[in-house]
Amino acid sequence: MGCMETRNDPKTRFAADTAAHQMTVLLDQGLYRHLRFADPSTNFSWFEIITVPGLLTINGDMGTFTFSREEDMFGFFCRADGGINDYYWTEKLLAGDQPAKAYSAKVFAATIRQDAEGQLDDAEADSEQRTAALAELEAEVLSVASDGEHEALRALDGFSHDLLDFTDSWEHDFTEYSFRYLWSLHAIVHAIAAYTSRVESPKALAAA
Repeated sequence: MGCMETRNDPKTRFAADTAAHQMTVLLDQGLYRHLRFADPSTNFSWFEIITVPGLLTINGDMGTFTFSREEDMFGFFCRADGGINDYYWTEKLLAGDQPAKAYSAKVFAATIRQDAEGQLDDAEADSEQRTAALAELEAEVLSVASDGEHEALRALDGFSHDLLDFTDSWEHDFTEYSFRYLWSLHAIVHAIAAYTSRVESPKALAAA
């Protein structure tokens, strides 16, 4: 799951995973809704959206996440541009069967490299010293970033260099939103758009 997997952009991957999905409305009574999205032939990457007043839950192959913000959660997540607001929406995340954020080797390497560059600037290291220090950091620490959080932090803790000190590394955040979580956010936006289109279509026909 998450950070250690090689994935496409979540939005692009979501579109590909759900290209053959069909929406089934299992419940539609005001703010009480139950929508299911799946490819009838495979059930691959299926998901469902359940709402009650003040709550929205997405459940399926990518996991389960529950959000709370306002009485009609469809209004909260509805976006005309089809995009997501991961930071703000995560503030409204009540629960999930997995963390919304997970360790990222890419974030770890970028953060530690930036920290090192700053320390070398402060130390007024010359070009030779800088090159040597960064090479050691790469070989002893950054090279194992993709081996997982435990191995990366162990390597960082054991790293010793006259010009570099990472004893305050606990202050850094080495996480990013997981692929499954971002996929789920795109699924919510898609589901609301599909539901809204279904509800509004009969109205448009009646008005014609």
